[in-house]
Amino acid sequence: MNFKITGILLVPLLAWSLTSSVALAKSSDSFEDWLKKYEAWDVLENEYATHTEPLSPVSILQRAKTYLNLKSPEKALDLINTLPTLSDNATEFERLWTGGQANRALGRLPQSVLWYSQAASYVQNKQELIKYFKDAKLATTWGDVWLKLYWAYLSNYTISRSSQEKVLSQIAQIGSDIWGTDFWKLAQSVVSKKIKNSSLLGKTSAKESTVTLTITQEDKLAISQAMALLSLEKVNDSKEKIQTISNSPLRSFWVSFIDYVAQGQVPKGLSTFQDGGFIKASAFWEGNILAPFVHNKNNWFLGNSNSATWTQFRNKVLVMSLEDAQKTIDNELGSMLLSTETRILLRHFKLALLLATGTGPLDPSLLDGVVQNQLPLTLQLADMRLLKKDFTESYPQDSLQNLQTAPLLFALSQAAGELDHSDEEAPFWISSQDEKLEILANKIYPLDRLLTLANWKAQFKKKPTSELAKRGAFLFEKTTFGTQCLLYLTHQSLQAKDLQLAAFYLNKINHTELPTSQRIDWLNAKATLEFDSGRNEAALETFNQMDKLNAPLPAMIRLRVALLYQQQRDFSSAKKQLLVIQTENKDLSTELKAEILFWLGEGEQAVKHTESALKYYLTLAWKYPQENIWALTAMYRASLIYEKRGNYPTAKRLLTTVVKNAGRKSQREAAKARIDAINNKMGPPNKTQDFQFPF
Repeated sequence: MNFKITGILLVPLLAWSLTSSVALAKSSDSFEDWLKKYEAWDVLENEYATHTEPLSPVSILQRAKTYLNLKSPEKALDLINTLPTLSDNATEFERLWTGGQANRALGRLPQSVLWYSQAASYVQNKQELIKYFKDAKLATTWGDVWLKLYWAYLSNYTISRSSQEKVLSQIAQIGSDIWGTDFWKLAQSVVSKKIKNSSLLGKTSAKESTVTLTITQEDKLAISQAMALLSLEKVNDSKEKIQTISNSPLRSFWVSFIDYVAQGQVPKGLSTFQDGGFIKASAFWEGNILAPFVHNKNNWFLGNSNSATWTQFRNKVLVMSLEDAQKTIDNELGSMLLSTETRILLRHFKLALLLATGTGPLDPSLLDGVVQNQLPLTLQLADMRLLKKDFTESYPQDSLQNLQTAPLLFALSQAAGELDHSDEEAPFWISSQDEKLEILANKIYPLDRLLTLANWKAQFKKKPTSELAKRGAFLFEKTTFGTQCLLYLTHQSLQAKDLQLAAFYLNKINHTELPTSQRIDWLNAKATLEFDSGRNEAALETFNQMDKLNAPLPAMIRLRVALLYQQQRDFSSAKKQLLVIQTENKDLSTELKAEILFWLGEGEQAVKHTESALKYYLTLAWKYPQENIWALTAMYRASLIYEKRGNYPTAKRLLTTVVKNAGRKSQREAAKARIDAINNKMGPPNKTQDFQFPF
C-alpha cells in the first residue's frame, strides 16, 4: 500500500523538521558529550576506542566512567590503574573516587572504602565531601566495612596490626565527619583506646539488663577433657565426659558441638538456648560459624584420619594405660629416622593423652616440641584450659585463615568459660529476652559479632529484604546465615532477570561445603540460571546432581525439567517428573496443580494414549475451573479428541463452555470455528431422541 502525505499534514511536518534542525544546529556539544547526554554508552566507548592520539588523564577517566555505565567495572578499574597519582587535586579525587565506584561495583567493599577514603583527603570543602558521600548512599556500607575490618583487626597479632589501626582510625574519622552518629563516636573511641566502655548506653545499664550462666571449675575441666578425647576421635567418650556437666544449656551446647564435629550437622532443636534467652549461644548455631571448618577433619582430629598407619598406631596406644602409652610414644620419639612432621605429631599425641586424663599440672618439659597453631582446634581448646598459653599462639600462620579461626576460638573459649569477654562484647552466655535483642545489638554491644548476627538473623526471618541480605552476605560470609543471604540475593536477581548479578552471587558460594538443604537450594538456583541462559543441557545435568541427593526438590525446577524432557520428546521421563511433583508437594497452588495436569495430558496425547490424556484434561477442567487458562485449554484439547472420535455433541458442549468463559477473543474465535466445523459434520439436527432402541 502506498501512503501519501497530504497538504494538511505536510505543513506541520515541515515545521517540526525545520525547528528541530535549528535546535540541533545550535548545539555546541561535541559528539561525545552529546552521546553522554543520551547515555548511549556503547557508541561512546566505540568513539573512545577510535582515538589514535594518547588520551589525557581526564579522557581516560571519562572512558573508565563509560565502562562503569556499561556494567564493566573490571575494565574501568584496569584503566584507572594505568594512571599515576595526578597533580591536580580535583582530577586525583575523580581518579580515586571512580576507583572506589569500580571496586564497589565488583563487590569489593573494603577496597572501595579504602579508595573513597583516599579520595576524601583531596577535598577541602567539607559540605562538598558530605554531598559526595550521601549521594553515593554509603552510610550503611561505610559502617559494615569498618565493622568487618575491626573484627579482622581483633584477629590479627602480626606486624600489620598497626597499619590496620591507622586504616580503622581514618575510616572512623570520615564516618564521624560525614554522618556524625553515636556509632562513629564509639568507633573512634575504641580505636584510639580513649574509653574502655564501648556501650552506647553505658555498661551499667548493660549489666542490669542481662543475666549470665555460671561455669564451675569442674565444668571447665570436663570440657577440656572432652575436647582432648574428641581430638583423638573418641566421640562417645567425649560425650560421656560432657554428660557430667549439670547445667543443661552448657551441656547441650557442648554435646551439639561434639555431634557437629563428628557428623557435620547443626543441632535440629535450639529450644534449650532459646527458652533460656541465651541469644549468643543460639546465634552461634543459627549462624553456624563452624561451617568453614566442617569438611576438613584435620581441623578437629589429631593426625590424618585417612592414614591407615597412623590410625592403627593411635588405636593401639589408646587401649594402653597412660604410663604404657607414654612409654610407647617416647620409644617412637627416640628413633633417629622420624621426620619433623611425625615427631611433632607424636608430641601432640602425648599431650592429648595427658589432657584427656585431666591429671592436673603438667611438666613444662612436656611442651617441648608442641606447635600450638598446628594442633587441631579441639586440642587447642583443651590446651588453653590447662596450659593457659598466650591465646595468640593458637592462630594459624596464614593471616587470612586467622580471620576465620580467631573468632571461632574466641567464641568457643568463652563458651567454655576460659576467656573473659572484652568490653566490646557481651558475655557468651548472656541471657536476655527477645524484645531486648535489638537494643543489645544496636546500643549496648554494637561491636559484638554474635549479637549482630543474632539480631540480623531475627530481622531476616521476620522480613527478608535485599538490603539486609547484602549486609549479611558481606559481614558473615562463609557462615550458614551469610550463605542464606547469598542464595536469597541469587533468587531475587533471577526473578528480576539480572542473570549477570545472579551468577555473581552464586559464584561467591563454595557449594562443596554446604549442608544438604542449602546445597539443594544452590543447585536449584544454578539450574534456574542455566535454564534462563538457554543452557538446557547444563541445567539437566545440574538437576541430576540434585536428584541424587535423595531429598525433596523444588517443584518449579522439576517442572522445568519435565518440560525440557517433553521438548526432547522424552515423554516417559517428563511424566515421571510431573508425577513426583504431585506426590511430593501437597501444598502447591491450584494454578500449579492445574498446569501439571495439563502437561500430563499433553504428554499422554503425544504418545497416543488418548484415554489417559482425556482423563487428565477433564479432571483438570472439573477440579480447577477457576484456573481459566489451563481449564479452558484442557477443555479445548478434550473437545478435539471427542471430535476425532465422532462424539460431536460432547465436543460441542465443551467448546460452548470455552466460548462462554474465554478471556481472549482469539480463544473464542478458535472455539467457534471448531463448533462450526462440527455442525457441518453433524448435518441437520435430529428431531428424534438421542438414543434409539433397536426393538
